[in-house]
Amino acid sequence: MRSKHNTAVETVVLPAGLGWWNLYFICKIALYAQGLIDFHALENFTFAACLLLPIRNHYGKVLRQIVAIPIAAVLLHYDSFMPPLSRLFSQFDQFLSFEFSYIIELLSRFVSLKLILAGIAVACIYYYMAKSIRVTSLVLIAIVATGISTLTTPPAATQTASNTTKNAITSPNDTSNAALNRYLDSFFSAEKSRQTQFPSTDTQGAPFDILLLSVCSLGVDDIKLAGLEDHPLFQKFDIVFDEFNSATSYSGPAIIRLSRATCGQAEHSTLYGPVDPECQLFHQLEQLGYGKELILNHDGVFDSFLERTQRYSGISSAPFPNTGVAATQKDFSGALIYNDGGMLNAWWKNRQTLDNDRVAALYNTTSLHDGNRILNKPPVFGVASYQQRGNTLFDELATFLENLEKSDRNIVVVLIPEHGAGLRGDKMQISGMRELPSPSITHIPVAVKVIGPNLQRSDSVFHVREASSHQALSQLLANILEQKVFDQAHFSAAQLSSNLPQTAPVSQNEGSTVITVNKEYFISLDQQTWIPYSTSK
Repeated sequence: MRSKHNTAVETVVLPAGLGWWNLYFICKIALYAQGLIDFHALENFTFAACLLLPIRNHYGKVLRQIVAIPIAAVLLHYDSFMPPLSRLFSQFDQFLSFEFSYIIELLSRFVSLKLILAGIAVACIYYYMAKSIRVTSLVLIAIVATGISTLTTPPAATQTASNTTKNAITSPNDTSNAALNRYLDSFFSAEKSRQTQFPSTDTQGAPFDILLLSVCSLGVDDIKLAGLEDHPLFQKFDIVFDEFNSATSYSGPAIIRLSRATCGQAEHSTLYGPVDPECQLFHQLEQLGYGKELILNHDGVFDSFLERTQRYSGISSAPFPNTGVAATQKDFSGALIYNDGGMLNAWWKNRQTLDNDRVAALYNTTSLHDGNRILNKPPVFGVASYQQRGNTLFDELATFLENLEKSDRNIVVVLIPEHGAGLRGDKMQISGMRELPSPSITHIPVAVKVIGPNLQRSDSVFHVREASSHQALSQLLANILEQKVFDQAHFSAAQLSSNLPQTAPVSQNEGSTVITVNKEYFISLDQQTWIPYSTSK
């Protein structure tokens, strides 16, 4: 009897521990503690339990390890603040177009030397600790404790609602999921009823051109980080928007939102669908007698930018040719980028030969895009590269504005970046990554310059300090038309900006939404649940 009992006991297979998988959970808990990822306790505990299930067969153990690796990767993504996998897979073909040097640069931002050394140190500590204590037991306790903390941590709540602003909805008193969802629904419901009214053709004054300077990857935070906030360019404008929200962090949606500036902000899911012509800025301007022109300092191939712009912006004409303009950069895919000053001066020279007395032109430049390399110069990276390219762009734009002032034509120039570069990065995404429309990326420097022979501004530079977005620009253009600015010798920047609509900061990409409620930021990756968005590094 005794012998049989011992034999039965010896046949029981006990869990051997998580082994090196302990490091996986230790690192995830550490990242969660720093606010870099979320932590779904049930899913992580279940995964750990599956790793602990006793398996006698050697090949079964090997198979489990092989299967566990992709599951661990998917679970890590699920815990992260990354967009859905479908979004990442849809961009894989774009990733393949990157130059090898840019891929290495991106990988270095994800995995720094400091992080590698820290990982080696943790692995060494674990190796020696595992010899004397049962680390798996501690890890399982930590998983449970972390899970309990995620359930008991109350959502960040606010005590008072923000002030009601003209034409903008009021923020909720709390930040529960239900309250934030109602807030978002109310925001888009209110935006659907908003529309800019332009004056009729028979009430127009002296003709003038409109030039929209659409700059890719230019945010307020980028300018500050690169030390470019005191550049003379920013002293040349008459009206400056201090709190302008781009509502997106990607180029295609940014151009569409600009082109639909005459109506309230639309949901991202509707951007590539049919639109009322009354909501299209260039259609409205065309009705007022404006010709439409498109100018790019790049080929527009990446992400089908040119094709989508022609299809959705209301400007279907071919872009202005870059013949004779020098290429000064190449982008992350190796495509050439042409000199901004050369492109603008060539367009302006040609424009003055046209018979049309009113032209609305959209100029798009990618000179500040992440991963660009300056031709015929030693390569520089990161902030240093951005600062160098930013200085050059600002110098050329400032010189171009001076040339416009010397001409005898009336023109309104609008600096309207697509979005920021995300140069600083934060806890949720690395420098240069724009999958999430974070506040540092969607807060852009927007400014307007009114130029005409012998036309002077009668007051100081006017700063629009309220939360604004694209509809405010269309209203400003309507005001310039309505007030017949170019029929006068003087104009008031404050008067032109007196009735601009305000728009609460709501930003969206495919699969992500960021809102600002009572000066706090919240993000949703599923359109249902919300978490605070940390803007710290």
